[in-house]
Amino acid sequence: MPPRRADGLTHPLALGAMLVLAANDHWGKAAWPGVVTGKLSDVAGLVFFPLLLQALWELGGGAVRRRVLVVCCVVTALGFVAVKIWPPAHALYEHGLGLLQWPYWAARAALTGASTPPWTPVSLAADPTDLIAIPAVLGALWAGRRRDVGAPERTDAAPPR
Repeated sequence: MPPRRADGLTHPLALGAMLVLAANDHWGKAAWPGVVTGKLSDVAGLVFFPLLLQALWELGGGAVRRRVLVVCCVVTALGFVAVKIWPPAHALYEHGLGLLQWPYWAARAALTGASTPPWTPVSLAADPTDLIAIPAVLGALWAGRRRDVGAPERTDAAPPR
């Protein structure tokens, strides 16, 4: 059976990574702060995020190809490194994620009758030891390993005569 657009996100590894990331970030880190919960979120995010990027590409009309996932894994790993060791990328991440979360907090305030909260950046620990989690992107490659099955190759070259 050929792959369907964005089906990498329905792979059990991707679903597990999403569940671990959400549970760990919203409960685990508060209940057991420390190295393990910090690294657990990094690993889960590095498995999930390349598959999310690939899904966005495919849903936007891009070709269903394994090489797209490889590029998404490389982009994710490079972005992760930049956020962990380069202060401008770190600040951009904190402000960008804060901005992405603001509509949720504003809607929640509106539903409860509270005043709309100001937009605030998130707090992220700049921990270069988190780079140990980078091989987790290989989990995304494994989950998307069957991307080219049944998908014809597109070429821009003229057919032979």
